[in-house]
Amino acid sequence: MIAEHIERNANNCKNNDFHEKYPPNEKEWCNKQSNNTMIRDNIFAGHIVRIGISVLLTIVISGCGEKRFQALEAQDFTLTQLNSSETVSLKDYRGEVVYLSFWASWCQPCRQEMPYLAQLWERHKDRGFQVLAINVDEDIELAREFAQQFNLPFPLLRDEERAVSTLYRVPGFPTHYIVDRSGDIRFSGLGFNLADVGAVSQEVETLLAESGNATN
Repeated sequence: MIAEHIERNANNCKNNDFHEKYPPNEKEWCNKQSNNTMIRDNIFAGHIVRIGISVLLTIVISGCGEKRFQALEAQDFTLTQLNSSETVSLKDYRGEVVYLSFWASWCQPCRQEMPYLAQLWERHKDRGFQVLAINVDEDIELAREFAQQFNLPFPLLRDEERAVSTLYRVPGFPTHYIVDRSGDIRFSGLGFNLADVGAVSQEVETLLAESGNATN
């Protein structure tokens, strides 16, 4: 599982136990990361590099050059949409390239990522590209205001209890996973700023160029 391949220390934006241990600091920590380059990983061959974050919030990526394994299959989930009672399942998009973005209304880097994702979706939607934006706000109205402000065109999903975030071991916000047409996670990243646009766009282009196997 993804959890086996992501390591976080006590200063990271933890999902499972963060509210118990560090309730005052989650937003502050995540928003400070808006000035840092995304922690990116290429799981093109499968294995996620270990992620470490120092006490001084200096981003350090360790474990580079590790063995590579078969790409991890994305875990299926079903969530309710932000603006309706309809549900969406990841399996509905098998055969497409899917960008999973875990976000929150208070997350400053999300304010850079979401407008970019709207442009990316518009550019590639006819080629079999989809964005599923998974929101973790406890206050749904704040999430809706955010979505309305940026006029987001792709499916917005509610994960207020963070069940899917827990399933994917999301270490902070925004976190994304890019799933190929066969349902495997091929790329991932923590954080976002405009310097990351070129790399993320290339990752999406790479997967869109592949035929995949939608029947798996």
